[in-house]
Formats: sequence, structure tokens, C-alpha cells
Amino acid sequence: MPVSMKEKILDAAEQRVRGAGFAEMSFRDLANDVGIKSASVHYHFPTKSDLGEAVVERYADKFEARMRDIDTSDLNDALASFTSLYGEALSIDETICLCAVMGAEAIGLPENVNNRTKAFFGMNTAWLEDLFEKHLGQRKPATAAMIVAALEGGMITASVSKDRALFDRIAETAIRAVRQI
Repeated sequence: MPVSMKEKILDAAEQRVRGAGFAEMSFRDLANDVGIKSASVHYHFPTKSDLGEAVVERYADKFEARMRDIDTSDLNDALASFTSLYGEALSIDETICLCAVMGAEAIGLPENVNNRTKAFFGMNTAWLEDLFEKHLGQRKPATAAMIVAALEGGMITASVSKDRALFDRIAETAIRAVRQI
């Protein structure tokens, strides 16, 4: 099945945001990336905030589908699988998690984009809370938030430091904190 122009635009927008940030992405750059005129990008996404919201929504939907596929029968294995989703998003000198970028730019983002980004983080913490309730008998919202913050921040610091091992150490430390509960 051929990829629609709208999907091509979303792909290009996600790649640009993950690599350089939302503020740096322009409709002109996206048009060049997919081989259309800038007006055609506006046809699919009238405003940059509409595009930003759609990119985050699609990213979150894909991430949620991957979380649903994680076997949660063992706490440690589930946590390792969860952290590996974040690890897959990190490619030093290329990309980090879309919502890590959006979160870092939150002050300057349109409200609808911030709301979608906030929902992404909420979805991740809720998944962890459900996992903790299943295995520990309590939802542990602060621990869930700490893990998401550690993984997101770990990607940012590893990217700045150009040190993938830094992310891996942070992820392992977050998992170890849960094991000690």
C-alpha cells in the first residue's frame, strides 16, 4: 500500500523535530523533504501547531502499541523491555525521543502540542503504575514518574554528551531503584 502524502509529511516532520527541534522545523523544509510545494503542506496541516499535534499523536499511538506488546508477566523483564523502547529512540548525533524534544521545548510550544506531549508522558507513567500495581501491589506514581523522567533526561544528556553508555547507565539505575522497593 503506497504511503500517503500526509504520512510522508508526518514522517519528515517527525525526523526533523527529533533531530533539530520543533522550533527549527519549517513547512518549506518539509516541502523540500517530500518534494512538494509549501502550500501543499499547509493543505494537509493548516498551521504548524496542527502539524505538531498530529506528529505527537501519531508518535504516541505507535509507542503505545509497542507498550501493549510488552510481556508484563515478569517485572524485571517488562521494565527492561520498556526502557529498551526509549533506547531505540536514541541515536547519538541523529535523534532522540520526539516527546523528549517537545518536552524540552515546552515553554515555546503551542498549547495543543504541549497537551499531546503531556498525554504521552501520562500514558507512559500510567503503564508503569499498572505494572507496579500488578507486581508490587501499589501503583507507585512517583516511582513511575521518576523512571520516565530518568529515561527522557537520560536521552537528552547522552545526546549532548555524545555518550550512548550514559543513557544505558541511567536506564539501569532507574530499573535498579524499582528492584529495591
